Amino acid sequence: GGFFCGQDADSDGVEGKYYVFTPEEITDVLGKQDGEEFCRLYGITSSGNFEGSSIPNRIGQTEEGFGIEDERLRRLYDYRRKRTALHTDDKILLAWNAWTIIALVQAGHILDQGRYQNLAMRTQQFIESEMTDENNRLYLRWRDGEAAHDGQLEDYAVYTLALMELYRMRFEVKYLALAIKRARQMLELFEDKENGGFFINASDSEQLIARPKETYDGAIPSGNSAAAAALQALAGITGENEWRECAQRQLRFLAGEIWEYPSGSTLALLAMMNVLYPHRTLVCAVSGKTSDKLTEYVRTHLPDDIFIVLKTEENADELAECAPFTKDYPVPKSGEVYYLCENGVCKTPVEEFDMLCLD
Repeated sequence: GGFFCGQDADSDGVEGKYYVFTPEEITDVLGKQDGEEFCRLYGITSSGNFEGSSIPNRIGQTEEGFGIEDERLRRLYDYRRKRTALHTDDKILLAWNAWTIIALVQAGHILDQGRYQNLAMRTQQFIESEMTDENNRLYLRWRDGEAAHDGQLEDYAVYTLALMELYRMRFEVKYLALAIKRARQMLELFEDKENGGFFINASDSEQLIARPKETYDGAIPSGNSAAAAALQALAGITGENEWRECAQRQLRFLAGEIWEYPSGSTLALLAMMNVLYPHRTLVCAVSGKTSDKLTEYVRTHLPDDIFIVLKTEENADELAECAPFTKDYPVPKSGEVYYLCENGVCKTPVEEFDMLCLD
């Protein structure tokens, strides 16, 4: 479980050398006829597409490539494996793994690939089993069997977002309950209750000369923006004023940064859009098997403007702990009932998914 940080781009002092080929190399390995066919199908040219050599690719190709079991691909793979190995940075960083969970969940939805979702769940299990201490606090990194360093704001904020994505994928209340727990820890450990926003380091960690707050969304979004997105998502799913007030507090803090430099606050802007363009909430009270149409809708629609909560007889009590408003929605003795709500007002419940107006 868990994902390493990265892999070097250089080998033998040359960037990209491990992955690129020339036509001569291909024909040496595969022979003239097969080599020329591979070069044509995979874009290997004498001029190259990367510093004089070629990265194999299928861009713009209409002809079918070699099959995945084709022994010619195995020969090329074995040839490449003889090259100088690239060094792997084998640290496992919690925040990066949380972003990976989010990416895997969304890829699983978009591409309809269950294996990506299984990887997401496995990574989450790794974080809970290997990157938490005896007080259930998060560690920052894991390497070679050892977890170390107190988790920072980014770890708690992005992991909370990842848990919300897992709930959206599986409708298992355990993910929602754990997201609430991690968000409470984030508020307790990192929030600046006087001036707004979140510090990078926890209140009980080793104190530096200054206690900074990071708000810039660069290659990786800031912990403050991730916190805003997580709090806003919790407010939408749970319907609780507590989370709504926390989210509004955080967005007010970020508003000044957004005004000064919008392009450096991209995730914060996305979180703010969820306030400016109100979301709907769909409560699905289901007895028995979840509707295939609901499952397909979740798979094919990212949560741009709707939060979905699934209530069953089995999860009713646990769900009410996380989202108390769901107590008022009874589970039918058979079948399903859908309650579509917007701005705190629910439409007439319907018993078939097709009767909802979601578009």
